Amino acid sequence: MPPISNAPPMTSLALTPPQSRCRDLAAGLFKIHPAVFQLIALIPVIWWFAKRLNDGSDEPLGLLTLGLGLVLAWRDRKSLLTSPLTRVAGAVLLALSVLGIHWLPPMVRAGLAISGIATWYGIHRHSGLMGLLMLSLPLAASMQFFLGYPLRVAAAEGTVRLLELGSLVVTRSGTQVELGGQVVGVDPACGGVRMLWHALAAAMALAAIHRLTWRATIIGGLFAIALVIPANVLRAMLLVVQECGRLPNIMLGHDGIGLASFIIVLLPLWLAISSRARPAVPATGAAPYGRTGLSVLAFSAALAPLLMFATPRRPGPPDMGIGPDVFTFDGLTLPLTPLPPSPAEMAFAESFPGTLASYQWGGSQVILRRVNEATRRLHQSRDCLRAAGFETTEALTIRLGDGTDWARFHAMRDGVRWTISERITSGGNGASWTDVSAWYWAAVRHPLNGPWQAETVITKS
Repeated sequence: MPPISNAPPMTSLALTPPQSRCRDLAAGLFKIHPAVFQLIALIPVIWWFAKRLNDGSDEPLGLLTLGLGLVLAWRDRKSLLTSPLTRVAGAVLLALSVLGIHWLPPMVRAGLAISGIATWYGIHRHSGLMGLLMLSLPLAASMQFFLGYPLRVAAAEGTVRLLELGSLVVTRSGTQVELGGQVVGVDPACGGVRMLWHALAAAMALAAIHRLTWRATIIGGLFAIALVIPANVLRAMLLVVQECGRLPNIMLGHDGIGLASFIIVLLPLWLAISSRARPAVPATGAAPYGRTGLSVLAFSAALAPLLMFATPRRPGPPDMGIGPDVFTFDGLTLPLTPLPPSPAEMAFAESFPGTLASYQWGGSQVILRRVNEATRRLHQSRDCLRAAGFETTEALTIRLGDGTDWARFHAMRDGVRWTISERITSGGNGASWTDVSAWYWAAVRHPLNGPWQAETVITKS
């Protein structure tokens, strides 16, 4: 008989294989709510969105459409239909937004992100809600840049045609209307961009409230655009006639005429969309998240912070030669003294497709920006100053004693008032523009007239 031992039996200590650890990690990730991954992946878009709303170039009205869209989406939450395929499609769209941080325009990335979130939760089937979410993006400055000048020309031309019906002698030059020897310009505030945004927001809100189909919503949006153009022409015509003294006893001021014009747009739009209202249809149930969709969301959440803080190497700006030694403004020519760039100017110059330099010119400061092609990055100085905390007035076109036209506005901060004059000139044919939107379309049509130089003169008032 073998001896009896009091020692415990021998057990084998087997290590957990790597495959098992990966499975445990994946199982833990799949227990995390997808909203957590989505929020982390949205951080770059949220950061850009906050900066755009705070830089003064975009009105924060998009927050209203965002809030209304979320409220209406919550109202219709029982009719939001999802499927495993739409879950994956939404995750892929969000991943594309993250992957495009360094090569897609921020507005495109934000659109992809919103589309991805909407598709994941089934909002993409509700056209009005999608329209509200898209209009929540900071579009005001971009719309003014691309659509401002064409809409102003349309308003000026329509004003001329309406006044000619009254047997008045009236002519148009660009966005300026001459009536009875007086010249009135259709400025950016009267171009109709804001009215267009408000009309589209109203159309999308009505479409979301009444649950219109995609086809009906698109028709409603086009109807809003079709109403805005003649309404804005009517507003411009009334303002021109008022400025020329032909309506001395009119009760409506500038804002009153704008409000009356928008009501003309809103009433038929409300009647047309409300007649197509549809009832809510409950969904059969939400689809499961699925491992594929969650995996893509987790990948996006892990990659977003890394790409957001990465700084890829960018090509340097094109060599556009040595800057000028002297500068002429209002008939006065003085030498230019280069100034060291500020940190803000250095950061902006990294992505500016041209050259940027600041000079001292007598008792004033001159900023010269030069580009070889039409670009969105050559924007008006008011945006930069408002982003720096200045209060600015509207820009007006003035003609100096030397016969040159400049856009002029004032900027105030800490009790100090500055006068800013700026224009864009062509190095090819010597043409000049006081409106950046007008310059952009001219540069697109005639690319060989470059390079172009934006001249900004800052004088302490």
